[in-house]
Amino acid sequence: MREKLRLSDLNVLYVCLDAKHGTNSHRTLSDVITFRNMGGNPLLICRKNSFIDKATEVQDIRRIHIDAKGGWRASLELYKTVRQLVKQEQLDLVHCYNYLPLMVLGFALKGEVRIPLVYTCNEDVSEKYIPFWHDYFITRVDQILCFSPVLEDKVIDSLPINPRKVCFIGAGLEFPNENAVCELNDTNWKVCCFVKPDEDNIEKFLPLFLALPLIKDENKKIILTFITMGSWYQHPHYELFKRAVLERGLEHQISFYPRSWGSETLAQQHLLISLQSKSPFEDFELEAILNNVPVLLPRTAARTDLLQNGTLGLTYQSGDIRELKTKALDILANYKQFQQSLTRAIPDLKEKHHFDQYASELYQHYERLSLQRLRFSLKRHVPFTSKS
Repeated sequence: MREKLRLSDLNVLYVCLDAKHGTNSHRTLSDVITFRNMGGNPLLICRKNSFIDKATEVQDIRRIHIDAKGGWRASLELYKTVRQLVKQEQLDLVHCYNYLPLMVLGFALKGEVRIPLVYTCNEDVSEKYIPFWHDYFITRVDQILCFSPVLEDKVIDSLPINPRKVCFIGAGLEFPNENAVCELNDTNWKVCCFVKPDEDNIEKFLPLFLALPLIKDENKKIILTFITMGSWYQHPHYELFKRAVLERGLEHQISFYPRSWGSETLAQQHLLISLQSKSPFEDFELEAILNNVPVLLPRTAARTDLLQNGTLGLTYQSGDIRELKTKALDILANYKQFQQSLTRAIPDLKEKHHFDQYASELYQHYERLSLQRLRFSLKRHVPFTSKS
């Protein structure tokens, strides 16, 4: 008889130590809220005053804060916190979204055969993995979930883990019901750039500032729009960005969009330009593609795979102003062809990255791993009796 497990009975610990807004924190926030709404008992460990800390406070999610400065003190604090939760029997599963905390979690869960450990990977683990020292903690992970098939292959090649423990799960995005297409008879080319709601690094945008005057079209004017989450007037660094635009004399080419990032906003754009990111994959880039907007992205293996060999957009070497300009003009010059490729590709992308599909697979992993660990723990504690 197969054991029955109700996910709503599980106490799941989510661990995300990202300080700022990004795909990891966005994914964690969505997972925590969804699990809470289905009746589960989530608990989040995060940095105090981080993006995800403020976002989950609004949602009234239980949180435990870790030293925001990081380093060995934060690791020790994380270890003590997890061990205390284990002793209080408040943990049934741990889901982590960063590579480095896995080392601490693997050590804290040593001997706890009942508790599965899941890791969502959206980082280049080959740069962080240290042979021998990390091997034990990596093998303690029960499942690694990847947003991209390229990341899945890279994890298998880089880490000493059974390939069956690694799988592609998609980005888990909500999609628009209908994809509005920006008409070609607009008097201007509308180019947009997403600015994270806590972005304060203006140097990151310098290549775009320098390339923009070089992106010229004989028939249409190029207008760059900065779009953020919510209103720009609520962005903590709005004045910093505004001053940077004025100092470079770009106020006639750059505008700050008053409405929040979303499908209706994207439907009015011809091109998204994404800038340097530590992550090999950003969910807002996929959102643009799913709204029929060609994209120009920093070159990584995951992004190249997403763009299907240049049919949905192009990539450029991060920081290369000349290539950024050339590729942007290429997309605008062949805008109609890119639109046709996007229309053909969107149904398949929706199937791979739809939120419903993602959530279904995630909870199947939760249930399967919990039952496997439960059976294993029961088997270990069955007393041995010899035959007389």
